[in-house]
Amino acid sequence: MRILTSLIAFLLVFNLGEAQDLGPEMILVEGGDFYMGNDYSANADERPEHKVTLNSFFISKYEVTVADYAKFCRVTGQRLPDGEPMSPINNITWEDAVMYCNWLSRASRLEKCYDLKRDSNRFTATLIPGANGYRLPTEAEWEYAAKGGIKSKAYAFSGSNDLDEVAWYINNSGNTSHEVGQKKPNELGIYDMTGNAMEWCYDWYDPDYYKSSPSDNPTGPESGISKVCRGGNYMCRPDVLRNSRRFNLDKSSNEGLAGIRLVKNQ
Repeated sequence: MRILTSLIAFLLVFNLGEAQDLGPEMILVEGGDFYMGNDYSANADERPEHKVTLNSFFISKYEVTVADYAKFCRVTGQRLPDGEPMSPINNITWEDAVMYCNWLSRASRLEKCYDLKRDSNRFTATLIPGANGYRLPTEAEWEYAAKGGIKSKAYAFSGSNDLDEVAWYINNSGNTSHEVGQKKPNELGIYDMTGNAMEWCYDWYDPDYYKSSPSDNPTGPESGISKVCRGGNYMCRPDVLRNSRRFNLDKSSNEGLAGIRLVKNQ
């Protein structure tokens, strides 16, 4: 009986570990204060610079790959993505991204981070505060991590002032995405936050949001038409790849070369 009990306990631990291994390698981003935005930008939506305070969180070391996303597709019946297995998934909708987050949370035996509802043609995803599963970064979390958090060296791009060191973009990509993690990481050890695939954020986009954004852990406007994307992609010009540059896409669009970087609460 003791041997049988031990065997059952071993299998339970083994299966739990196997499920948890579905999640990506995560890096701790220690909380702190930073100045979000860019007063010197020609783009009004990056102004004004404003001080933001964030709690600590975990962020994935790499963008979600085609191979990662294909697991979700096989289980849920979604269309299998094109692309090389270790390249970042791109051209998925924001709706696809939050569904992937909930699926991976459940597969990893964690709490889902979004309450998802679909009524007729309307899809809504409401953030569940305090859930321990996987989610998209808020726009503030994304910019803080891209700038290197408390280790920031105030680079123009994520990890360097030399774009070729850290990014796949129009001048070096050959018009295609590349395997994740091939360029230099930023100060926190995070790869490809500039270029390669655009990255969906949780927030609704509002060009005037910075004028009224809360200073503590902002999560964006309560409603909107489009969702924030950050980081640029492999087709972007150098002048649009700065850490503070904001992009936005319709949440149902799958034509923006946008993919996923995951976040978890500490």
